[in-house]
Amino acid sequence: MTRAGVRRRATAWMTPRWRDPGWYAFVLNRFTGLILVAYLLAHFVVLSRLTAGSEGWNDLLGLFGSRPFLVGDVLLVSAVIFHGLNGVRVILLTLGRGTRRSGLMFGVVLVASAALAALAAWGILFA
Repeated sequence: MTRAGVRRRATAWMTPRWRDPGWYAFVLNRFTGLILVAYLLAHFVVLSRLTAGSEGWNDLLGLFGSRPFLVGDVLLVSAVIFHGLNGVRVILLTLGRGTRRSGLMFGVVLVASAALAALAAWGILFA
């Protein structure tokens, strides 16, 4: 495929015209899935620091308590919450439940995710 063909396909994929709520749910689910895979890889790197002994681990504990790291934790928890709730929505749709109201179900997932993420943010950043 030529470069122009690849570019045209990529821009067509990102164009929101003629998209239903299920398409947005699909894109957000893929995005949060990529975030979770990136976290898993970063987690392996962090665990490899255990080989440096207690000194290396104590240095990391200081980083883990910093404000930017805690904001990253909030984003990670938000991704986990949305990905999980949207997965339940997909399971229900696969079982034939709520197929006529898939847009409403996506809205419920978004609102519930936002509420739970806000609660998690409060607990992580201010409690």
